[in-house]
Amino acid sequence: MEEGSSFWSTSLTWRCFLSACVTVISMYAIMSKVLGNGSGFHVSNMAVFNGIDTNSSSNLALGDSDHPEFYLWEYGMFMLVGSFGGIIGGLFCSANRSLALLRRRLSFNIVQKGIEVFVIAAVTATLIWVLPSFFSRCGDIEPRRLGHTYYKQFTCEEGEYNELATLLLNPLGAKGITLLFTEDDPDAFSMSTCIIAGMTHLVILCVAFGMSISAGIFIPLLFIGACLGRALALICNIFFDEAWNIDPRTYAIIGAAATLGGVVRVLISLTAIVTHTTSLSFFMTPVMLTTLVAQNVGNWVSDRPGIYDVILQLRGVPFLEEECPVVGRNANIRARNVMRKNVVTVCAEMLVKDLVGILRSNNDPDFPVVDKQDGSLVGKISRIDLLALLSQQKVLVSMGEDEVVLSYSELDEARPDPRNLPTGDEIGEHLSHDDELKYVYIAPYMQIAPMSIQGHGSAERAYEIFRSLGLRSILVVDKHSRPVGIITRHELALLEEIGENEHKVKQKKRSTLLYSQPHKDTQFE
Repeated sequence: MEEGSSFWSTSLTWRCFLSACVTVISMYAIMSKVLGNGSGFHVSNMAVFNGIDTNSSSNLALGDSDHPEFYLWEYGMFMLVGSFGGIIGGLFCSANRSLALLRRRLSFNIVQKGIEVFVIAAVTATLIWVLPSFFSRCGDIEPRRLGHTYYKQFTCEEGEYNELATLLLNPLGAKGITLLFTEDDPDAFSMSTCIIAGMTHLVILCVAFGMSISAGIFIPLLFIGACLGRALALICNIFFDEAWNIDPRTYAIIGAAATLGGVVRVLISLTAIVTHTTSLSFFMTPVMLTTLVAQNVGNWVSDRPGIYDVILQLRGVPFLEEECPVVGRNANIRARNVMRKNVVTVCAEMLVKDLVGILRSNNDPDFPVVDKQDGSLVGKISRIDLLALLSQQKVLVSMGEDEVVLSYSELDEARPDPRNLPTGDEIGEHLSHDDELKYVYIAPYMQIAPMSIQGHGSAERAYEIFRSLGLRSILVVDKHSRPVGIITRHELALLEEIGENEHKVKQKKRSTLLYSQPHKDTQFE
């Protein structure tokens, strides 16, 4: 939600969200003091925050008395769980990025990609069947909360279940997570069982995520976090007095949110998803605190954004963040420093042969239209519109003939599919030699007064204009309003990379350069 919105202030949203959560905690503390109620956060005594009555229920198929609960002092424990989730998430993102770069260097063909999928699938199947045999810990099914179909007998006796087989061989979302969220008995799954199950799926997910097949990451991360969170609760109960024992289900829920938050670094949406999925609205404050800590620790560990941002970077998608990178706020960074030079221009009246040559020689999405006399900017036209004009024979006229203007509907019908644009020699291949010697009038179809910025304008301002208006490009002009460069998403996205490591940009032989001292250019003065 907050990651995909163009006009969304994350900082303001978090202030509102944090205020609401502080209100919940403060209200609970006041209620406990006034009413003398020493019980913890529970679905019954926190029903006032559900927006309904005290008969509220969750999606865990439990009675009110069987819901997980927690106490005020456990918020410190939730921060600890969030820290562990951030560490796991940071290491996961770094390791998965390294594997993705390795796959890119190896450059597998389609057969090798298929072999990779087969090998990883075979290793995964072997692990989830062999591990329960080596770590065979059996438990009695009879006192368990859920039905017998949730438990796997595997190598155990009749009426018993294999703990590790139950977690590894069940579907993660349908049964695995439900078991970890529902079983309040600490003996249902031992500490070692939870750690082995969680780490096994973590390694498998890290290796498998990035293969040439579709794969999800949401449910596996919830399962991994639930396993490790429950294991942490069992470890703490070893050292705590019996009166201080904590509910393993609570930490399974918090651990799931922490691990997912540490990997994807999505905060508000994740909090809403977890609380809505469990219908435990009073868990919103610990989930929010946990994901906030997980995000910051994950950023500190990996020094990189979440896994989805890593994928965008590896694929070269020029995604612009909400705020301009810090390097772009430097007063010395101007629009002329980040623009792509040698911009190709067209005139209001073009020889068809020249226009075809321009379209064949470069792939710019937009072309500035300039005055033939002084070269000043008068408009802008898209590549698609130019291709549409060349496809219409009637707009190609000889010198001295009256121009033929297409209506908007005619131009719209003539536009080619953006997903299948002609390239290279395909452009203008239908034109005869006589057609190439004719003229096409561009002025009636160009965008008047396109968005532009002076070369001495700040790069931060160009970034803000580009992102807020959803532009494809911004033209950079000199003091005489002549276009001297163009800024696209690629140039602006490169600011972040420059800030991290400037020499990488120089190796790419891009036109973007940063100057440690103010740069004087008479062209813009």
